[in-house]
Amino acid sequence: MIQITDVERAVALLTLEHKVMSPTLARRLIDKSRAQKLPLEQLFMEAVQESVALKAIAKSIGTKYVDLYATQMEYEFSPELVKDAEMDILSRFSAIPMMSKAGKVVIVTANPNPVELTDYLRRKYKQGFSLVLGSKNQIQNKLALYQAAPEVSTGSAITQQNNQVNPPREYVQNKSPMQEWIDVTLSNAVAQGASDVHFMYNQDKTVLLRFRIDGILKQQNTSSSLRGTEVIAALLTRCSTMDPTNFITPQDGTFSFFAAGRPIDARVAVLPQTNGPTCVIRLLDSENMRVRLDEMGFSMSHLQQIRDKMGSAQGTILAVGPTGSGKTTSLYAMLREVNALEKNVLTVEDPIEYRFPNIGQTEIRHGLGDRSITFARALRSMLRLDPDVILVGEIRDAETAEVAMQAAITGHLVLSSLHANSAIATYNRLNNMGLPSYLSEAAISLIISQRLVRRLHECHAVREINRDELSIYKMIKIEPPETVGVPVGCGGCGNTGFRGRIAAVEVLAPSTKFKDLVSKRASIDKLLEQARDEGFMTIVDDGARHVREYHTTPTELTRVLSVEEGE
Repeated sequence: MIQITDVERAVALLTLEHKVMSPTLARRLIDKSRAQKLPLEQLFMEAVQESVALKAIAKSIGTKYVDLYATQMEYEFSPELVKDAEMDILSRFSAIPMMSKAGKVVIVTANPNPVELTDYLRRKYKQGFSLVLGSKNQIQNKLALYQAAPEVSTGSAITQQNNQVNPPREYVQNKSPMQEWIDVTLSNAVAQGASDVHFMYNQDKTVLLRFRIDGILKQQNTSSSLRGTEVIAALLTRCSTMDPTNFITPQDGTFSFFAAGRPIDARVAVLPQTNGPTCVIRLLDSENMRVRLDEMGFSMSHLQQIRDKMGSAQGTILAVGPTGSGKTTSLYAMLREVNALEKNVLTVEDPIEYRFPNIGQTEIRHGLGDRSITFARALRSMLRLDPDVILVGEIRDAETAEVAMQAAITGHLVLSSLHANSAIATYNRLNNMGLPSYLSEAAISLIISQRLVRRLHECHAVREINRDELSIYKMIKIEPPETVGVPVGCGGCGNTGFRGRIAAVEVLAPSTKFKDLVSKRASIDKLLEQARDEGFMTIVDDGARHVREYHTTPTELTRVLSVEEGE
């Protein structure tokens, strides 16, 4: 007789009473947990959107779920309480102490059953406390921002800035004030959800510091005494492959640092310019790569198409779009749909942005002569390792394209990305690379073209559509909605009205008729006409859906997408 565990009872209760997932999915998770000896609570949190899961768990155990980004909260952040606690313990258990309006200590944690944390808290807060649930991401970001509390030290203009993060004391031992400032800046960037950090010289040789947040560059406060040469030199010393004295030639490098309770990889590029070198740091935060398909904004029909093709034994699934359109995030989200214990999954990437359990990952290596690893070379080697699913980070040349397509038509499921303007234009792009049309016709099973638009924060308002917005809909020949969402702004979104981004996509699953047109080298117009006859919706159509559902605004749509008539 099979013994039913307490966790299994809890999952069944959440499924039946709180409808967090279908009974079929719950049964599948329990079976997977038993067969593969995996923690059921981990599988549950991976399968359900975090906020939905925590709200249901909180209700079932008789406590509350707290949104730390909410405009109005019944609990107040207390720097004194956090300062009194041990930061490494708070980070490890994803917990943050707050104060209720009645003056009681309230601990917000992402762990529904924090036994070790509770023991520590009982010793720390002998006057008593209560536990509520909150998002792990929100808690870690709040802790990182707390570490920004301006503890102004004397004699250093660098540490006397507004809105800067002071990293943990043990982390900055034996570091110069400039290196401390860099740690502070990078920690603040991670806490704000930045994807890139830009350092540029002003004409007076001071530093212009900007963070790219949700695709938009935002200027940050810096001290007027901060000199560009000092900042760039200190940054270059972090990378073992870069010369901190060389400001006249382009350089690239990498380093890692610790922020928001987790390690972050940084990719650095420096280019000489008129006023002085410009340095851009790409932040590779694995936390941002843990998005699931159903969190990216795909419609139910698009999700069904993707999952159908992911269930195939062979074929090529391509994510296309410009740099920064979320292609890698989509590919990683698809990999999460694969049972990596039952299938041999291999990847080749440049660089590896997120490490998966039970998946073999290879990173591209340049400049090593015969020992260099290219996409095509790695892919050929992978085919001798009996793979079921292969992820090729990017198709950049005809050789990689040909090997990938050959793999797809010989019994492998291949996922990859490509720079192309649209799903239909992907075929022209591959032809221009030199790939024979018969290969792309036979191998491609799905193409996802995407762009990222900023998502309206929950503080948004709704109003009637105005004349300018109506003209946008007239231009794209789509029936306008009566009302649209508009950004308002609050503390939870940095007063922008937006938080995070969502994918506007077009998903093309080529039919036999469509493939016949491809083999005949039909024009893009003919291909688009055939695809529309089969129910294909363009990226603008999907963007308009997001506007109807108050996910974004018409203005944001026109900022990101090309909505000129005929495009």
